[in-house]
Amino acid sequence: MNRATTAISWTTGILLIYVVFASLPVPFTLVFGLFLIVSGLFVWMVITILKDPHPSSRTFDEYFYEDSDVRRNTGRQA
Repeated sequence: MNRATTAISWTTGILLIYVVFASLPVPFTLVFGLFLIVSGLFVWMVITILKDPHPSSRTFDEYFYEDSDVRRNTGRQA
């Protein structure tokens, strides 16, 4: 697993734990502590993704998203 995948996985996992704890009768200090941890993990995840050394082969002129095969409608005739 590369660093971006690790950052996304950890942040998502802790975020899910936070959401479950926030909906249960858990002490506020624990929920607030998890909120602070998730906030820090989110910043770490964003920085890790932005510093990822593997550039995309797709451009915004062709596709809207990296993980979708939907092409942009540029209004040009093919």
